Order: sequence, then structure tokens, then C-alpha cells
Amino acid sequence: MLGILICGHGRFGEGLIEASEMLCGPQPYLQALNIDLSDDLELCGQRLGTQIEAWQPDTDEILCLCDMQGGFPMEVCLVQLPDQKVKIITEATLTLLTYLLVHRNGSQSVQQLVNNALLEAKEAIHVIDPQILFADQRGEES
Repeated sequence: MLGILICGHGRFGEGLIEASEMLCGPQPYLQALNIDLSDDLELCGQRLGTQIEAWQPDTDEILCLCDMQGGFPMEVCLVQLPDQKVKIITEATLTLLTYLLVHRNGSQSVQQLVNNALLEAKEAIHVIDPQILFADQRGEES
């Protein structure tokens, strides 16, 4: 089983999990690590290590989804996890997480799963201009 840890500033991880479970239902091996600005790097690393140990031996690999590249949550993952079977993905989104949850028990390798999830997340980003979208309804040309 693939474990997924969401590491982010404040309650980012809890919010992402709550939203994803609205779409995908309750999920095993999905946990948030909330990090505040006043948190100690070593203490956060210990919390992260404790969570990973709690999932052993049931998880083959673990993905750490971080809210932003270069942030403190990513640093916690890098410092704590160099010897673990862990991949870190930054700039986590709801689309990325739901793709991972829906497809993590399939026949894809973890690397294929990550590649497909990243592609899905990138393709889900759009700029929508309501003036153009509703121009036809108002009888305007777009």
C-alpha cells in the first residue's frame, strides 16, 4: 500500500484531506502533518518519523505532499527522510491528491502513478474569464 502524508503550513493538510475524503471517502494511510512557524525542525521530524514507523510494514512507499517548494514542511521531509522509501511532491493540490487516492491501488508503479498525477494536476489548471464564458448568452461576440 502507498502511504500519503500531507505536510504543510498551518492546517493545510487537514483541509486537503477533508476535501479529498468528501470526494473519495475515508482513506487508509492518509495523514496530515500540520506545521506552524514556531515549530522546531527536529520535533516536526520526529512526528513525521513516528507516523512513517506506525505505517510499517503495511506501506511499501510513502509520498509526502508538501504545500510549497522550499518551505519549512519540505525541509522537514528532506531532513527526516533521506533513507526512507519516500518521494516528496511540492505544490500539492486537491486534483493531485484525489488522483493519487483513486489510482494508488492500481497496477501502475509508484513512479507511473506520480507522473500521471502530476500531468493530471497540471492539466486541471485553467483561467476562466466569466465575461468571455457568458458573452454568447448576452448576445455578444467572443
